[in-house]
Amino acid sequence: MNDHETGTNNEDIERLAAELHENVRALNHLTQGPPSLAGPAVAYSVLGSLAQTSFRLVQTVEQIDTFLTRELDAGRLGQDQGDDPARAVTTVHNALGQATEQAAELSDSFHRAASALAPVHGVDVGGEPSVELRDRANQSDREAAQVEPAEKDFPNSIGDVLPNSSATDPRPSETRSPPPQVPHPRRER
Repeated sequence: MNDHETGTNNEDIERLAAELHENVRALNHLTQGPPSLAGPAVAYSVLGSLAQTSFRLVQTVEQIDTFLTRELDAGRLGQDQGDDPARAVTTVHNALGQATEQAAELSDSFHRAASALAPVHGVDVGGEPSVELRDRANQSDREAAQVEPAEKDFPNSIGDVLPNSSATDPRPSETRSPPPQVPHPRRER
């Protein structure tokens, strides 16, 4: 890669980071209103996008950390006061490690919020279902119509096919342990 290509790549990276900042600022302005959000489905969609963005920030942060480590190891970093840059890069490394954990937790929090919001719908002032709810119901009807033919392929109910669930774990559900939680991704060094 020549200097021109590197310069263009660096400009693109800086531009995208600045656009991310500006897009969040614009999102903040629009969600504040007026007119603000149109319904719970919009909030659900925004939360999903925020979860994805937070998750993807983990990769960006890890790539910056990898770059700095590679440049330090190759001897291509200096320090303005003439000190060894390893101390500063170590401080950056530790802060970025914390940022990756926080971004992963933020992504999980947005996912939990979106999941909790999924069954919520708007209603018109008179108690009538909103346009959003009617659209969601129509979508549900379309999905149900696509599932009905599957009944012909599976004439037995799931209870007939699977062994009795009480035989596999006789303890009441309140005494069973919750399923294990998936750990947050950890950076390896």
